[in-house]
Amino acid sequence: NPRISRQVWRAGFELKWVLNSAYREPSETLNYIRTHLRDGRIYSNHHLAWFWDRTAAPGKNWYLQKRIHELIPYIMRRTDGDGAYIVWLQNEIASYSYNDLDLRCLPGVETVAELSDGVVFRATTAAEPFDEERHRARKQRYLDQLLESAGDPVIHDDWDIYLGEGKLIYVKQPCAPADTQARFVLHVIPADPGVLSNSRKRYGFDNLGFYFYDGRGVRRGVQCMVMAHLPSYAIGRIRVGQWISADNRTLWDAEFSPGR
Repeated sequence: NPRISRQVWRAGFELKWVLNSAYREPSETLNYIRTHLRDGRIYSNHHLAWFWDRTAAPGKNWYLQKRIHELIPYIMRRTDGDGAYIVWLQNEIASYSYNDLDLRCLPGVETVAELSDGVVFRATTAAEPFDEERHRARKQRYLDQLLESAGDPVIHDDWDIYLGEGKLIYVKQPCAPADTQARFVLHVIPADPGVLSNSRKRYGFDNLGFYFYDGRGVRRGVQCMVMAHLPSYAIGRIRVGQWISADNRTLWDAEFSPGR
């Protein structure tokens, strides 16, 4: 209901999944849509993409197809071969069987922008039919390259933590299904607290926690890997760990400074 949504916005009510200014004001991905994607069609995994872009022309924003094997051919048909942007918002409730890792490894898809709460892609061609085995091999190569470029882990704990360019990588081996159930902690303390949104300044950090099955987790045999995007501002310290909300219990936690 637009009327109720406007009332929630004005109140600044901070609750995840609600379309309110307190939570959405600092969204790098939503702001990127509004400032950089003025032309061209956009396909997204959440209606926030067009709810936030109030200047969008009718027919600019569309939902992503549920099945990845026909996603790019469908987009190319709908745009008469011109292609389109794909916006993937992290931590959004959606019934998709794929995630941003799957999207970035599709043939005919280019990564445009990696942001703290999402990724923007561009679909350019559908020349190569989707092949599940080749797609799995592309994901394997991408993850291997990501870990290789990250170097040594910055944290050795229940999970090893690697610091890549603009992202954190949580790795555990061996990894059981139970290891992925608890919420992952990611508290980012900026070097300058002034960059935080008004709703986060009283806490002194951005709370970017997530679950393995938010679309960030990848299981490869006995190894589990979770990737999380970091904010673009200068970071003072980062806290990581896992936490069980039902018991208010911390399973493990650690803290480090990216500059050291």
